[in-house]
Amino acid sequence: KMKENGSYQGYKPRQYWHIDNGVRDQNEHYNVNRDITRREHPEAFRPFLPEVSAFTKYNHEQILHPLLRLFARVLGLPEETLVQLHNYEAVGETYVRFMKYYPRSEEEEQSTQQVWLKGHTDFGTVTILWSQPVTALQILSRDNVWRFVKHVPNALVGLVINAGDALEFLSGGILKATIHRVVQPPPDQRGYTRLGVFYFAMTDDSVKLAPLIKRDGIQPRFTEENAPTMADWRTARTRAYGQSVLKKNEAEKGVEEEVINGVVVRHY
Repeated sequence: KMKENGSYQGYKPRQYWHIDNGVRDQNEHYNVNRDITRREHPEAFRPFLPEVSAFTKYNHEQILHPLLRLFARVLGLPEETLVQLHNYEAVGETYVRFMKYYPRSEEEEQSTQQVWLKGHTDFGTVTILWSQPVTALQILSRDNVWRFVKHVPNALVGLVINAGDALEFLSGGILKATIHRVVQPPPDQRGYTRLGVFYFAMTDDSVKLAPLIKRDGIQPRFTEENAPTMADWRTARTRAYGQSVLKKNEAEKGVEEEVINGVVVRHY
């Protein structure tokens, strides 16, 4: 129902997203809103809800909020500006994701050039990735080279932080959304399933994604008048992801595009 309701809440089965050349994804995940009472959960999962709730609160208050204060200082804003847009009790879609990637056939690997999830940006403000030992995440560097993100065993030291669309919009382009993808792991890790735990943070649903600052160098994607709310943007991105017919960018090899809410969204 993701395409209909524009929400990732709940379970996503394998082979829902189209990757390339007719090959569909081989990952499944279960997403839990920070408000664990927002929907019913499978009976087998219910005993773990108190632990999951504590985990979401820890991510939100002990990791996300300090990051948002740091970003606000970088932007020259009062320290609590971004924190106030990410209220833990407000209506919003911020969630924890438990994700599992399965190994693919050699035919699928060849058809997709070993790409498991195309290069993209997340649509929220910040994504917190708890480091995982099966290496497959790559980041597109400024020199246009894909580089692996190394696993760091100590989870608190090895957190990976990705900026998302909403943070780029709110910062007027000063803080760029992280372009990342998932590819086939190195040969010695290819026989393993890849487990991941993520915290996808977004502003409150009602927040308009217009720049919070006005000065030289700002590259606004929206004005205050035409900016979508967080709810508008994440709903549109969720409905489109892995379902849209992408248009090839003739000027840049390997880049495909779609237009969402008047913004060109690129896939790599």
